[in-house]
Amino acid sequence: MKRSEVRNLLLQAADSSYKEFNDRITNSDAAPSIGVRVPDIREIAKDVSRNGWEPYLKEMEELSAKAEESGLWQEEHMLWGIVIGLAKMDEDMRAAHLDRWVSGILSWADCDSSVSSFKFMKKNQNFWYSYNKKWMERGGEFQMRFALVSFMQYFINDTYIDQMLDIFSGKSSAFACGLERSKNENGESPYYIRMAQAWALSVCFVKYREKTWKLFAQQSMDPWVQNKAIQKCRESYRVTPEDKELLKQWKM
Repeated sequence: MKRSEVRNLLLQAADSSYKEFNDRITNSDAAPSIGVRVPDIREIAKDVSRNGWEPYLKEMEELSAKAEESGLWQEEHMLWGIVIGLAKMDEDMRAAHLDRWVSGILSWADCDSSVSSFKFMKKNQNFWYSYNKKWMERGGEFQMRFALVSFMQYFINDTYIDQMLDIFSGKSSAFACGLERSKNENGESPYYIRMAQAWALSVCFVKYREKTWKLFAQQSMDPWVQNKAIQKCRESYRVTPEDKELLKQWKM
């Protein structure tokens, strides 16, 4: 499919009232939005992934190389990422397409909604662990968030839980390297990286309570991240009322 065809489908699904709401929560001025709901974007992406995804991805990648001429919408970039996740291709090809997409992520919503379609990461996890780690080490707010959210979605399991806790708590040398490269001119860690850490730690607590409990008890991570992670645990319906009370003792 051509980009123009896909843009027309997006325009047909656009809702100006939803745009106002979505712009507030997305809080990004990296590219304009037109107000298309994520389920509608996914449906269009499914159509593209079945009917000519190769020319579509080629056109999008050529446009992104000329950033000043691309005129991308938030929804276009999200749809582009979802197509990469849905289309049938081998790992090396998918990684090559992802390289071009990840470097241009526009917002937390663009990142998170696309990553939720990357179920291919459940297979050949060694390959995708290395791929995500590469982006984490390179730094960049939304590139690191991409790695963290991918790890959270697909790698909190028996094989990787120890590495995940090391990464999400900020103790991993690869994470530290990427975070240092991502800090702003005042030396502050980007908000959407820290939020991804906290979110991921709350998921770890639900799935691996004892290991995550011990990590909280050490009180050795960034205080903001630990406190936000505990807050998210206490907001979760998957955490018992008793644990929600006990977790208060580990706030910093």
